[in-house]
Amino acid sequence: MELRLLKTELERRAFARRLGEVRAMRGAGFGETHRSVIGEVHVAFGKLYALYDERGTAPDEMIGGFAMHDLAMFSQSYPKPDLTHLPPDKVFECGELWAVAAGAGRLLRHAGAIIAGALEARAMLVYPIFKPWNLSGSYNNFVRAGDPVEWPYARTLDGGQIYVQPMVSEGEALAAGIAEAKRYGYELLDEEMGLRFEAPFAISSKKIAFRGRTQIVPDEAAKRAAA
Repeated sequence: MELRLLKTELERRAFARRLGEVRAMRGAGFGETHRSVIGEVHVAFGKLYALYDERGTAPDEMIGGFAMHDLAMFSQSYPKPDLTHLPPDKVFECGELWAVAAGAGRLLRHAGAIIAGALEARAMLVYPIFKPWNLSGSYNNFVRAGDPVEWPYARTLDGGQIYVQPMVSEGEALAAGIAEAKRYGYELLDEEMGLRFEAPFAISSKKIAFRGRTQIVPDEAAKRAAA
C-alpha cells in the first residue's frame, strides 16, 4: 500500500469530492453547515494524504484519505483540549478521514502513526464523531480529553446535532502507537513523508453498486460497514 501526500490542485479536488460523497451517503449522512468553512480550510491549507493500492487493478485510484496540520500552520478545530504546553509545530490534528474500501480507515490510522513518528510528533489530536454514531473506539492509544462536545460545524442530513469526542495521544501512549505501526515493513517515499508499507490488515476491494455507480462505503460508519 502507499500513502501519498497530495501535491496538485486536481488531486485536492478529487480528495474533496470523495470526502463529500462519503459524508452524504445514506445511513451515515452528514455535512457541514452552510456557514462552516472549516472543512474547506483543512482541504485547502492542510496536508492531504491519500491511500492507494499500488499493486491493485487501479494503482492511481484513491481509496481513502485524511487531512493533517500542525498547530503552527493554523489552530485546532475546537478550543479544547488545551495543548499549549507543547510546541505547536509538534502537535498535529488529523481529520476529514474517508474511505471507499472496507477496512481502509484502519490502514489510514496505521499509516498515520508512522507519519507521526517521522514528523517527531509530540501529540496527535482527533475529533471523531461520538453521537449519533460513536466512532471514537477506533482510535487506539488515544485517550478522551474531556466530555463530548457539540460540533458547531456540521449537522446530519436531516438537521440533527453532531457531537464529537476530543481525543489525544501523547507521551508513552503515542510512542507505543508509533512503535506498533513500525513493527511492519515500510519505507518513506520522499522528503515530504509519503510512504509505502505492508498492509497488516485485510482490505476489501468490493464496492457496492448504487444508483448505477459505485457506492462509497464509509469507514467505521453506520453498522460498521467498513470494519
